[in-house]
Amino acid sequence: METRTFPNCLVAVTTETRKCSGSRFPTENTAIGENMQQSGALDKNSIYETLRKRICLLDYVPGTSLNERLLADEFSVSRTPMRAVLQRLEYDGLISSQHGRGTIVTSIDLEQMRGIYALRIKLTEAIADAPARIISDEVRAELEHLEGDIKSLLEMPAEGASLLGKSEKRAFGEISIRIHEVLQSLTDNETLRDFSDVLFYQSARYWFLLLSHFDWKSETREMLDEVRLLKNCILLGDIQAAALSRKLHLALVLSRIAHIESFPEIAEE
Repeated sequence: METRTFPNCLVAVTTETRKCSGSRFPTENTAIGENMQQSGALDKNSIYETLRKRICLLDYVPGTSLNERLLADEFSVSRTPMRAVLQRLEYDGLISSQHGRGTIVTSIDLEQMRGIYALRIKLTEAIADAPARIISDEVRAELEHLEGDIKSLLEMPAEGASLLGKSEKRAFGEISIRIHEVLQSLTDNETLRDFSDVLFYQSARYWFLLLSHFDWKSETREMLDEVRLLKNCILLGDIQAAALSRKLHLALVLSRIAHIESFPEIAEE
């Protein structure tokens, strides 16, 4: 597996392609089910995507120790492919191997997070300028599903930060991942997609941690507005405008976190 390191950012990116299939972009559970039906065991890419999503959705919070043997047992694979998966997650900057502590889920500080968001804004500009790809019917259908799912999210009984629990954060996070996957479909440039993927997963989990600083309903309505704008741009065939709508969203997030002094304490919910 080849890796590429990008200048001015301490991350490396794999060249393996992340693809979507079916009428909906696959969730962790559907991806697992499909691979188990086909082979009776998970392939390395499916395990990688499962663990990456767990880290992103804070199932494994920063500082969590990941045991290679236990994970290999969970996924019914030998330790050799599991070691390869963990190495790939380490290339992505999501875990690190520490002497005496084993494999640990990484953390970043607010200054690093601001830098990552600034890079993501630059990447959306590059995606807007890159040759566009033909948008599939599956992507259009997913945008319709996203709009409906965000409306349902708005109906969840969270009346402010004090009542925002793990289920609401997870639902918000899963939808955010799906929006990211739609945006990944806007370009055929593999390097841009890979770099964008790494930066998204490095930063998104910290945005989910910060949700308690903001008004839940307002954040969810803004997500709905973004999806509606994205859908309209794609229906009009304006991929550049679709990419730039994401740039605006990221700029607003960066503006919000500029006024936060520290991450909230991570607590079991």
